[in-house]
Amino acid sequence: MEKIFFLSAGNGHKSAAFEVSLAGITYSDPNYKVYRKCSDIFVAEYVSDGEGTVICGGKEYHIKKGDAYILPAGKEHRYYSDKTNPWTKKWFNISGRLCEKLLAAYGIENMVYFPDTSVGELFDEFFDFCTLTTDINRINESGAVLFHRIVQQLSANTNHPTRSAATEIKSYIDGNIYEKLTAESVASNAGFSVSQLGRIFKAEYGETVYSYILEQKIRAAENLLKNTEISVKEISDMLNFTDEHYFCNIFKKKRGVTPGQFRKTAVYCNNTS
Repeated sequence: MEKIFFLSAGNGHKSAAFEVSLAGITYSDPNYKVYRKCSDIFVAEYVSDGEGTVICGGKEYHIKKGDAYILPAGKEHRYYSDKTNPWTKKWFNISGRLCEKLLAAYGIENMVYFPDTSVGELFDEFFDFCTLTTDINRINESGAVLFHRIVQQLSANTNHPTRSAATEIKSYIDGNIYEKLTAESVASNAGFSVSQLGRIFKAEYGETVYSYILEQKIRAAENLLKNTEISVKEISDMLNFTDEHYFCNIFKKKRGVTPGQFRKTAVYCNNTS
């Protein structure tokens, strides 16, 4: 049995930046299986209970409660629930150039399986939004932000062979860029004093924690300005800037143009590319 939270009325546009075509929850079903020979969509799923199997790119993954996976477009998708302990999973099907760009930007474009994650709440947040509106444009905009946050969190939680304290700090910032981040809050999370945090981070990356946080927030803002119609004020609020005026000043200082001017240029470039 499945509960569908969103079903696009259209057939999608390959040139679109980001589109959600389908989103919902699949409940425990031992006979559940899906096969796409060469998928034209990306699939993001989180298993909230049970277990199952995913086969993609010639590799097989055993998925259990708390795991997530992202299946890329252009590859075979084959997945099915366990017969004795069938999964319950939250999912959405998406397409658009933003999908591949975000995965590449966070270095997980070649990864499918993400064990022991906590992204289920992000799916619930999106489903809750879908119950409040039928506006496809707003759902796509919300979906783009959601996917960005999921990718950030999956990247931040990805195990690396060696992770220095500075790398852990950087991963925490990357995975929480939509939160209100300060040197104090990051230091508290890492278990350091603010001065220790500053020395560790600058020694590894050559910049202050504050500077890195601002740059990552501006990059997130650029993605939203280019690929959604979310207002400048809403972007400022989402990224937890003090106010819209401060956000615009910081953006112009770092990029040489206001957010509005950046959006107009980005739209023009996309339309002429």
